[in-house]
Amino acid sequence: MAKIINGRKIADEFCGQIKERVLEIKATGTTPCIALINASDDPASEVYIAKKKKLSELVGISSNVYRFANDVKESKLADLIKKINTDKGVHAILLQSPLPKNIRFRELVNLIHPDKDVDGLTTLNQGRLFSGEPGVVPCTPLGVLHLLRTVHDRLAGLHSVIIGRSSIVGRPLSQLLLNANCTVTSLHSYSQDLACICRTADILISAIGKPCFVERDFVKPGATVIDVGVNRIEKNGAKKIVGDVDFDSVSEIAGAITQVPNGVGPMTVAYLMHNTLKLACCY
Repeated sequence: MAKIINGRKIADEFCGQIKERVLEIKATGTTPCIALINASDDPASEVYIAKKKKLSELVGISSNVYRFANDVKESKLADLIKKINTDKGVHAILLQSPLPKNIRFRELVNLIHPDKDVDGLTTLNQGRLFSGEPGVVPCTPLGVLHLLRTVHDRLAGLHSVIIGRSSIVGRPLSQLLLNANCTVTSLHSYSQDLACICRTADILISAIGKPCFVERDFVKPGATVIDVGVNRIEKNGAKKIVGDVDFDSVSEIAGAITQVPNGVGPMTVAYLMHNTLKLACCY
């Protein structure tokens, strides 16, 4: 039976370290502050915003929440971002996704000043990551890397397979793992013999948003499996959150595995706090 990688516990310990560092920064006269922007009627988005606000309070980071109705104009959000960019009291800006269909996420994200881009999604910060220059790195990939280091003393030389190539998780994570000297294979919807390739992985990471897609026959015995997926399904008349990995079957063969929830999710929010603190220190 696989070792369960307890993302909740690891995130709580990490946030304790962040809280201590925030106290040190406050003693110098600076209070780290994050702006959280939500322009969606999606209930899940509001839950995520609430979690981020709550954690920021727990670690001593100030937060400003901006909520808009689903019919908000893109220009209004653009004006807000430009205004916050010039506010010296705010060190980090997060634009919650998804946005309404009539609003262009990429265009708005690129309005965020790179030095306040807390989730590392601007074209400039993503370019910095891929060119090996210092910058802000997306929170979920950082969280995944943190979890992997609790299992593996050394990542160099291990074969990592990532299912999914989004700019939020798959692509930046592949670069982080390359920087850690892993051999990295990126799989996507056009990949052939996907299960066969997955079985070669020492580290298998799924970030595609397909419930229970990764089954037992995808996994090499003893491999570390990281499930980034968050999928809402209905089972036996009740709503349930599951990952991309069929946990019950895969946990019988994997060496270590994350659960959904309480796996990667808490680490993502913890690294949001980490990045906010980093930006406040560099401001």
